[in-house]
Amino acid sequence: MELLEGIIRKGIGGFYYVEAADGSITECRARGIFRKNGITPVAGDHVAFRVSPEDGAGFVEEIHPRKNYLVRPPVANIDQ
Repeated sequence: MELLEGIIRKGIGGFYYVEAADGSITECRARGIFRKNGITPVAGDHVAFRVSPEDGAGFVEEIHPRKNYLVRPPVANIDQ
């Protein structure tokens, strides 16, 4: 399983919808290490994710550094 790059488009109830470079959307869950470190993925985050070949489940593996972050609404990497 290779790591893919994408952007989180929305997050609902622990599920994150990640848009890959080819435009496809994958439903992902965040790894437990984020909760342990107090990091919450938010819409706009650039991430590396992996898709399981057995069942097609996606998992966010890494969150790349954020340029900026808004608390309410929770979004990151805003340009305008």
